[in-house]
Amino acid sequence: MKRLQGLMVGVMGVFLALFMPLVGGAEAKDVIKIGFMGNLASPSSLSSRAAAQLAVDEMNDAGGILGHEVSLIIEDTKGEIPKCVEIYKKLVMREKVLAVVIAEKVEMGAAGMEIGAELYPEFPHIFFSTIGSGDVIWHRVRDDYGKYRFGFQTYYSISTNYLKVWAHLVAEMAKEHVKAKKIAQIFEDMDWTNPLRKGLKGVSPRLSEVYKQLGLDPVYETTVSLDQKMFTSVFEEIAASGAQFIDAAVGYIDEAALIKQWAQSSAKDIPMHIWGGLAGMPAAWNITQGKCAGIMIGSSMVRVPITEKTIPFIDNMQKRFKMGAIFGAHTTYDTLAGFKKALEQAGSVKDIEAIIKKLESVEEVAVLGTIGWDPKLHFNLPYPKYITPTVQWQTIDGKGQMVVIFPPKYAQKPYVSPVEARK
Repeated sequence: MKRLQGLMVGVMGVFLALFMPLVGGAEAKDVIKIGFMGNLASPSSLSSRAAAQLAVDEMNDAGGILGHEVSLIIEDTKGEIPKCVEIYKKLVMREKVLAVVIAEKVEMGAAGMEIGAELYPEFPHIFFSTIGSGDVIWHRVRDDYGKYRFGFQTYYSISTNYLKVWAHLVAEMAKEHVKAKKIAQIFEDMDWTNPLRKGLKGVSPRLSEVYKQLGLDPVYETTVSLDQKMFTSVFEEIAASGAQFIDAAVGYIDEAALIKQWAQSSAKDIPMHIWGGLAGMPAAWNITQGKCAGIMIGSSMVRVPITEKTIPFIDNMQKRFKMGAIFGAHTTYDTLAGFKKALEQAGSVKDIEAIIKKLESVEEVAVLGTIGWDPKLHFNLPYPKYITPTVQWQTIDGKGQMVVIFPPKYAQKPYVSPVEARK
């Protein structure tokens, strides 16, 4: 009998050793998994990764979502589309994530979204693009909602909104602050500028036509390539055109070279507004040796309390990750806040269709205003719901600082001319 009991104990021990991991695996399914993908050699993706981790840590500190712990799985695409597709499959099929976040340019998000659409029927999940501003993602939702309804785009503003929203704000700054009537336009040759250069049929004419409608006279226009380094001739032509305001729809070109050559050209006293990129980062002053003085740009990298969450977010990014909140970080953090609220409203972490419907109606106080998505097109709610302040580089006490000049509600200082900004 004792031998039999000993044998039974041994059998039970083997059973537990073999099958307890499976029990643990079943419990692990209750963990909400979020996949994060980005080019981790890129400062914007690195900052977005920190923001995603901050959001997840704060959720878990507050008890998770609907009682479930949240886990962030981080993957490096190395900026390669084939690797992006491979990782997307791994996250959805093997890791069984509830959501995939791609914090990279829109082309990468589009590639992930396409493979996500193939996987969705068998592996339902949510997809977020938090950096890309091009229109391809929401166009897919518009053109084939049934196939792409799982995809949501959360950048500050999509390219179409640049025409419908930001063009009006830029025109207001040009006319009200600068007192300009004639405008010169510089575009970089990328997908996100296509609507600006060419317009959108049935939606909006090209940017120059929008400016005409708003009372500005476009006197010069050019498109530069991403590998272009010499811009002096462009600025000399702008100076000769009689332009009183330069609107540079760029963000990925060599902005340091662009800014330095502007500051040394005959156009150096013509105010220049840049749509995104290096000029909106604190490092721009040192990188350009102060030549960015006078430049205006949309930037979220300023300590302005847009909501009660803004300053704590900036401080926590620095304190916990020793990292500034570069563009894309705010949108990634805010995306997860909106996602959490949608899950809570759906009352489920498994009913993907119910979660989609809640994402189409949710609004949540965020770092940069109010986060939410258009119910039919799934892009981020634009200004004035979601806000990117316009800053100007000014010299204050001998040092370069970005100060908010627009919108008026958040302005720290008034606009000054490039000549005054350099003093």
